[in-house]
Amino acid sequence: MRRSLAASIAVALASSPLAAQAQAQGPAPAAPAPSAPAGASAAGQAAEPSAGSDPSSAAPAAQRRDEPLEVRVIGDRADSLQKVPGSGTVITRQEMQRADPYNMSEMLRRVPGVQVREEFGGGQRLDISVRGLESGRSRRVLVLEDGVPIALNPYAEPDLYYSPPVERMRGIEVVKGSGSILFGPQTIGGVINFLTRAPEERQHAAVDFEGGTFGYMRGLAVYGDSWKGVRYVTQALYRRGDGLRDQAFEQTDVFSKVAFDTSDHGEATIKLGFHDDSADSDDVGLTRQMWKDTPGRGTLAPYDKLHLRRYDVSFIHEERIDRDVKLRTLAYAYDTNRIWRRQNYDRTPNGAGYERIVGDPTTPFGAIYFKNDDTVLDRDYQVAGIEPRLEARTHTGPIGHTFDVGARLLSETAHYQQRTGTSATSYSGSLDAEEKHRTLAFAGYLQDRIAFRDDLLVTPGVRFEHAEFHRVVLRQNQGPGITNDVDIEGDTSVNGVIPGIGMIYGTRRAHVFGGLHVGWAPPRVVSTISPKGTPSQVSGEQSINYEVGTRLTPTKWLHAETTAFLSDFQNQVVLSTAQEGGATETDAGNTRHVGVEAGTTLGVGRLFAWPTAVDVGARYTFARAFFVGGPYDGHLLPYAPLHSFNANLDVEHPSGLGGQVAYAHVSSQFSDSLNTVAEDASGRVGLIAPHDIVDATAHWRQRSTGLTFRLTVKNALNDLYVIARRPEGIFASGFRQVMFGVRWDWEKSRDEGK
Repeated sequence: MRRSLAASIAVALASSPLAAQAQAQGPAPAAPAPSAPAGASAAGQAAEPSAGSDPSSAAPAAQRRDEPLEVRVIGDRADSLQKVPGSGTVITRQEMQRADPYNMSEMLRRVPGVQVREEFGGGQRLDISVRGLESGRSRRVLVLEDGVPIALNPYAEPDLYYSPPVERMRGIEVVKGSGSILFGPQTIGGVINFLTRAPEERQHAAVDFEGGTFGYMRGLAVYGDSWKGVRYVTQALYRRGDGLRDQAFEQTDVFSKVAFDTSDHGEATIKLGFHDDSADSDDVGLTRQMWKDTPGRGTLAPYDKLHLRRYDVSFIHEERIDRDVKLRTLAYAYDTNRIWRRQNYDRTPNGAGYERIVGDPTTPFGAIYFKNDDTVLDRDYQVAGIEPRLEARTHTGPIGHTFDVGARLLSETAHYQQRTGTSATSYSGSLDAEEKHRTLAFAGYLQDRIAFRDDLLVTPGVRFEHAEFHRVVLRQNQGPGITNDVDIEGDTSVNGVIPGIGMIYGTRRAHVFGGLHVGWAPPRVVSTISPKGTPSQVSGEQSINYEVGTRLTPTKWLHAETTAFLSDFQNQVVLSTAQEGGATETDAGNTRHVGVEAGTTLGVGRLFAWPTAVDVGARYTFARAFFVGGPYDGHLLPYAPLHSFNANLDVEHPSGLGGQVAYAHVSSQFSDSLNTVAEDASGRVGLIAPHDIVDATAHWRQRSTGLTFRLTVKNALNDLYVIARRPEGIFASGFRQVMFGVRWDWEKSRDEGK
């Protein structure tokens, strides 16, 4: 047997912490069984294993080519969730195909405890909240793509301005419990891992076209094959639209994956990606009267435009040293450039000449006064990281151990420029502010999954984080209308020790779990949300999180999970709005989140042995997030609904006919820390009413030709609702969209060419 540990360490660059939860289970198959209940995570599809066993762990690379090498949070094996110390959810490729999602938010709504706000019709940015946490730019959730963080700067500015297109994905994994200590740095809300398309084992080609209302058009092309043991896939996506609120967007996305064996027991995967977004994107919404008169009114700032371009590369390598030891290496780098042009405005007149005035100037805060100039926020971010992980299995007498030992070295930089242009469409202008940031971070962790018995797993672990921040201010505002070059440098560092422990008792068919862990996020640089987005800093966040729950899979047609949770924050950063000051991020002090989340899937077709697959899924979350002490003691946190519920009904007939109906409900929520019910004139403050969403899709697949025809309706009720009052007024959602699509798939059969 040929071993290449030294070569692996020198060439590869080590495993991701994300694999620590599930690499023992092995990666997921390319697709679940056609009749598996939606959301069941393949539960019930295999013979029941014991908690401490792992029969797949020693399979050589040559025998695992049908299982792509990738970083997993949970995995898709029948016992995957049984080994995750905490609540977890897997959204499979089958679920995504049935839903025909327009963007990621539709699929994330199906995760208990998760709320998602779509910012605008293109779906380029998502605000993700977990268990009542503030959702702004998804800062409190670690979002990954194939194990690689995708935030602008994961430590200093963990804003999610890039949302991977849903067309890239074949699955989504979410972990919210004690297992999240293996990830970082943002372990406050949990971990979301998007899984991209795997390299192909044999020749496959696909072309997909879709068009619909609001000028929407999408084209997708995929090609993959294998050659002399090298597997690869390439995908290109283009889409555009006029926008739901007259905010046109255009998106191009290309990525490729190549997988190959590096030895008899080693394998590697390389991924390259390019993403380009150009969209009309404002941060000023409707006033109270505008919403009352014309809720579907288009953008008030048609000159505002955001352009984002991203390049990324990642490399993952795995070497199985022997049956019980493997080394996994993950290395990655990405560059994100974001330019946002925003027309300046006033909420109250100051005597200056204005380009235009919208709204009712006779009502205080009832109008918006747009100036003849703009602010250009020009920012560039670079991130590079290397993550080694060693997994080893051993025994102390009858007790089994699975050790996960890993580390990560990450470097990130940012360059900010802020300019003022002399017109509403300027990209040049005078330089008002400039600064550079640099962060060097190290993280290490150790976890031991201890199998005391076949039905009892206890998983203690600890993570250590250290980050050093360097900030250089090169130009700053030193008074009204006065900006000067400066040279101001500052350094700071932060350490975090993040312990946790989880327990699982039972079998795959029925088990209980519980755990506690520390949630931690470092201090970070944020921008006050206004046209003049001046960088500022907020404190770090820390919490103690508890959860207890149960999972049941008594048969192949039923899966259920219920989790109760409690999180106590020493400090939480919240985004609150006020009529006078707009939306700002502030240190809110102590908060508490308590609630319960539940989900179930029922394979009705399997239950009655029908030839037609009929699957039903339902999920409910109750989350009470409130301030503890201070001026807002007992008040609910902004943008934290008490209740949410969603359900879906899927039907698949052997003839190729099928469809899905999905429903979602979100209860009312407050927009400010005072829990103000009455709506103010600006639209920034007031209760946000509950809303309902109904989506439906139907398809017909012709197996003989490889063609699939789709008809999809999003927001079928066409009942417009307030999705947010931040950062500057009312933003509407609920616009009905109707789309028709056709797809052609061709795959070379296993027997062809033999």
